Amino acid sequence: MSTREQPAEAVLTEGRPPWSPPAAPGELGPEQPHEALELEEHEYVEPEVSAARSLLTAPLPAGLGEVLVTDIWLPPEPKQPEEQPAHAAAWEDTAERPARAPRGAPLPPTEPPPKSDPQRAWETRQELRELGLLRERPVLRYDARVEEYWHAVQEARERAERAIVDPYTDLVTTFAEVRPESIAEHRSRLREYGHRAEAMIELGRAYVVIGRLKAARGVFRHAAKLDPHNWGAWWHLGVACLFSRANAEAAAALEHAADEFPGDLRTEMALGVARYHLKQYERAEYHLRRQAGDRGMRATVRSMLACAMRMQGKWDDARVELGFLRECRGAEWGALADQCLDCVARGEGKREGPQRARRRKSKMVQALLSALAGAGWAVYAVVEDLFPERAPLAVLPLVGLGLLLLRSLQGISGGELASEFGNAEQGLPCWQTTTWVRPRRPEF
Repeated sequence: MSTREQPAEAVLTEGRPPWSPPAAPGELGPEQPHEALELEEHEYVEPEVSAARSLLTAPLPAGLGEVLVTDIWLPPEPKQPEEQPAHAAAWEDTAERPARAPRGAPLPPTEPPPKSDPQRAWETRQELRELGLLRERPVLRYDARVEEYWHAVQEARERAERAIVDPYTDLVTTFAEVRPESIAEHRSRLREYGHRAEAMIELGRAYVVIGRLKAARGVFRHAAKLDPHNWGAWWHLGVACLFSRANAEAAAALEHAADEFPGDLRTEMALGVARYHLKQYERAEYHLRRQAGDRGMRATVRSMLACAMRMQGKWDDARVELGFLRECRGAEWGALADQCLDCVARGEGKREGPQRARRRKSKMVQALLSALAGAGWAVYAVVEDLFPERAPLAVLPLVGLGLLLLRSLQGISGGELASEFGNAEQGLPCWQTTTWVRPRRPEF
């Protein structure tokens, strides 16, 4: 039967020489049947946050200002036991083993396993973190530039029942039910006699949700002037000032709120946070001590209380509070207490003992090397005439070495650096290393 007499299907399937390339996609052939190609659609699946370790809120640079961001952290993955290489196992099988001791002979003394030094482990972890070799990223991040941010944070907190929640995340959730579309309604209520203060508070809350913190602070101030005994006006003014880093005004406003409504958890906690950020640790301790407890936000307050004591050098008092924190129910308070206990021991050792001498010695060497490097570069720049010809190339290295020298001198003097506090593991908060205390400047 000739090729012309064969059916068309036989020509397409059997007429291909054995040395011909495979059929192209969409072409009929034995390699691919004549079927329609379907593309798989991958839908975005939001990570599960019920097992979250912590919910932490902080302002991060965005454009010419800052924006509130809430990070959700999961606990680190458990370390897998190291597998023994195959050649090592083979060596153990073929190696000569000592003869077995006779029955009744005393056993040779066994040495106990070496104890792990938490301070050494912390130093190694800090070196990896500063070099960028230790990647720690939150599983989810909420951004306040989206109006649904406030409600989303509240939902995440409700799902993560055992998570450690910082004070700012708790304050964010108080704005979850605000509806920005009701701004016009609140403005119309300002004309009603006897309701102006309440209408201003609701209007200010709406301004906070849409990111107009400056306008919100002005509205809250006006409401506090209209009704000086209105606790809500003073409290919202203090919270808006906290979100804007105006800690002195926040402390003053929250003092009025505490006088109008004494004993309120959120008021005392926010006031203690404002005093803490102003480095008024003794006054922060007074307000935080009144609300410290063993669960929820009261456990968070206890952890900040221990940190305020540690910053005052009250080492034993801080250890007592951390001992109570370790016994708190829920969340990973035990891991946080261990981190803070190591930080207390590290802070005490920096001011006295061998750790301080070792630290001063390393910082002296670092300062000497940076000074020699700066002098060497300055001499080279003068010889090569880099200053008149290429001024930025000559000045920038000197600026960097100067900053390194100042950092080393601070370490020699005994002052603690930002990188020398907690941050033992992923997702554990450290109140001294947050951007609330040490803002992150935009990089040019």
